[in-house]
Amino acid sequence: MTRKEIAKDFFTKTVLPVLIAWFLFAMFKNVFTNDGVTNYFLVWLVCGIPFGIHRMRLWLIPYSQASFQFSIGIWALNFIVGGLIGGVVLIWRLIRAAWYLVLTVYRALTYNSESNRIARDVVLKNK
Repeated sequence: MTRKEIAKDFFTKTVLPVLIAWFLFAMFKNVFTNDGVTNYFLVWLVCGIPFGIHRMRLWLIPYSQASFQFSIGIWALNFIVGGLIGGVVLIWRLIRAAWYLVLTVYRALTYNSESNRIARDVVLKNK
């Protein structure tokens, strides 16, 4: 693995998910904080929507004779379910980011360009 691949893995699997989670938390902090008390269920929903809304395999679609209030309620339910799914995905991505942080430090400390070139030459020679 080259240094460029190590840096790319670090950025895409560690820095990017943490920055997105921090940005969402900072942007919607006023929504889920009331009198200095944070409602963690709303944090789960709001920060999870971008991670889970596209992972929903079944969307509820209101039928044409439904009232406007019913249609809004169905769409709100879709976003709530997407937020719940996304909260799980977000926690998984943050755990994976912590793992890749440790892995990147290990890869950077054990990186040896000479041994990588020898290993690459052996692989190319066997093909």
